[in-house]
Amino acid sequence: MATEKKEQEPKVATKKHIARLEKEQKQRRILLIGIIGVLVVVVLLIGYGILSKTVLLQNRAVAKINNEKITVTDFQKRVRYERFSLVQTYENYYASGLGQFLQSYLVQMQNQLDSYLQFGSNVLDKMIAEKVIIQKAKELGITVSDDEISKELETNFGFFPDGTPTPEPTIEYRATSTYSPTQKALMPPTSTPTEFPTETPTEAATPAEGTVEATATPTATEIPPTSTPSVEPTATEIPPTATPYTREGYESLYATVVANLSANTKFTDEEFRNYVRTILYNQKLYDYVTKDAAPEQDMVWARHILVSTEEQAQTVLDKLKSGEDFAALAAEYSQDTANSTSGGDLGWIYKGQMVEAFETAAWALKIGEISEPVKTDFGYHIIQVLGHETRQLTQDEMSSYKNTLYQKYVADLKTNANITKYDIWASVVPTDPTIPAEYRINQ
Repeated sequence: MATEKKEQEPKVATKKHIARLEKEQKQRRILLIGIIGVLVVVVLLIGYGILSKTVLLQNRAVAKINNEKITVTDFQKRVRYERFSLVQTYENYYASGLGQFLQSYLVQMQNQLDSYLQFGSNVLDKMIAEKVIIQKAKELGITVSDDEISKELETNFGFFPDGTPTPEPTIEYRATSTYSPTQKALMPPTSTPTEFPTETPTEAATPAEGTVEATATPTATEIPPTSTPSVEPTATEIPPTATPYTREGYESLYATVVANLSANTKFTDEEFRNYVRTILYNQKLYDYVTKDAAPEQDMVWARHILVSTEEQAQTVLDKLKSGEDFAALAAEYSQDTANSTSGGDLGWIYKGQMVEAFETAAWALKIGEISEPVKTDFGYHIIQVLGHETRQLTQDEMSSYKNTLYQKYVADLKTNANITKYDIWASVVPTDPTIPAEYRINQ
């Protein structure tokens, strides 16, 4: 019995035993904390991965212009808008019944959309130019109000609550100069003295960087498929649809357009209006830059022969010096197919229309003189001046002259701006929307 009682008595814990228990508990706590820490890290990594593909990615910059950035979201929405616009233009032409006559044009649009990286690069360049334009416009104190945006939208949707705009008056041209016997003798056989056309009243064309069209599926400004989108102002187009003459009709049509845009490009009403705001900033800066453009310019009437090497240019020049006919040599040698069959005739040109080296040589020549070979990026030119005088620009020439001034102005702004394009843009370029399979043309 005494032995049983002894066995039932509790053992007394020694210091060594207590220390071992405490060590084991500490190790279990460390292990547990480590497991929890690993789990937290895994959860954070998963969360960051999700965020990096959604929120964080969408806010990353594809380009930075001075202190402003273009985010992935902005870029993707704009690319989808431009793609959607081109797809709608394609489908409209395809369904017009003239598809067979426009097939080459349709193929070019199709190739544009298929070359999605180039398409995205063009759109990004356009957005960068727009940022530069808006920054400069604001620096000059130019503003665009919400009322002006609303008015622009109404105009482009064919809604004129204050009545149809009055056409601008016809431009009056002064008589052109008569040509001297020397000039007449130099004229290529196919050339005739330039006469000013009789202008008919037309509605004033408002320069714009883009176009807002009044259709349920609006299209962007049409750019030839081989061209790079630019910021050159173009006339705002009004599509041939029924004009909503009532406020209710206009608002209903506008709501349909915005809903369609939202479904296909994720453009919201606010973003669409901001797109129009960009167009108006572009228009106003264009007006500011070209307001003092002189309607009369120092102009040269020139013809040229373009060849690829200096040796060829010297051969042509030697033949001209020996008395051979300029027009015949242009037809034989010139690589400028736009005018080689018309004696190399370039017509009347104003400064800024040609590359600098060509203009420097042409403006230095007297009537009848022929230049030495002039090197440009296009090759080697042999130039002859047929006329040199101050002339009044036609309406088309004036428009072209203003566009030339504006393009140079914007190019200079971009040169002086701090612009950075980030490589990430190429990995986030949308490939949608695209041409439906039933509309595609097999090449």
